[in-house]
Amino acid sequence: MSKAEMINWFFFAVGAIAAAAVYVAYRKSAGIIQPGRKPGVAYSPDQYRLASETVEFVTADGVRLKGWFIPAPGEENGRTIIFCHGWGSNRGEMLRDTWFLAERGFNLFYFDFRASGESKGSLSSVGYLETRDFDAAYEFLKNNRPYAAESVGVFGTSMGGSVAVYAAAKYPELACVLAENTFLSYNKVVACWSWNRLKTPYFPLVALTLFFVRRKLKADPEPYSPLYNAGKVKMPAMFIYGDHDDLVPAEDAERLFGLCPSEKKQMWTIAGASHAKCAEVGGEVYRQKVSAFFAEHLREPEQEKLPAQTPAAARP
Repeated sequence: MSKAEMINWFFFAVGAIAAAAVYVAYRKSAGIIQPGRKPGVAYSPDQYRLASETVEFVTADGVRLKGWFIPAPGEENGRTIIFCHGWGSNRGEMLRDTWFLAERGFNLFYFDFRASGESKGSLSSVGYLETRDFDAAYEFLKNNRPYAAESVGVFGTSMGGSVAVYAAAKYPELACVLAENTFLSYNKVVACWSWNRLKTPYFPLVALTLFFVRRKLKADPEPYSPLYNAGKVKMPAMFIYGDHDDLVPAEDAERLFGLCPSEKKQMWTIAGASHAKCAEVGGEVYRQKVSAFFAEHLREPEQEKLPAQTPAAARP
């Protein structure tokens, strides 16, 4: 083989490898923004003997979302928790891990993010588009269940945790936020997921994948990461992690906790818990700690006291 032929074959091989990398990255970008939707919602309030209302509402960009409003047993009260599920999950799986909070006297508001569960939409963004979904859910609660919006907390896990941190930064009137298995950076969690689950190297495949994600979404999800919002969270905050979480390293969890300036913040690391398994591993201790956090920070507003009336003077 002549030198010229060897050079030609070399450039052909490089071109073929580059083309293959671009193809693989393009396919992987579709997997990120179009997660496999699980058929139906496997867990429902009926299974836990909870009264519920099925609700629907529309986001600012026209996506119809579906959810449940579960009123607290007994008289109406203003203490409500809004739940934000993780990527590739749905409201039913969030209910499975948190239904016990209904017994503690809170209203529970679950909804499916776009492209998840029973909600419409075809694109997920691991946080960016989902912030619009939270905005719509919170607006629905205030407009349609105003009595339940007097003291509102947010509970998010994984992707939902990033949305919860966003919400806590945007809406300072919220009473508290609980973020579980919450990543620090969108770009980094995609890289961790690609390497730990698929053994895909960052360069060139993950870098190319993120490029295609930005092109398809016509936006960069990274600025919506908790890294850029945690510093604005002034309300009481609780961060829960598992020490076996392969998507959120301990150093990221600690950094996110450190960024939060709240004077009432706490972090709990659950030994032996992997990503999205904190409730399962934590068991009764998990239920007690989560219940105690919301019981402390979600309180019924005190009734305004009317001035005491001066008795009318006795007639002579």
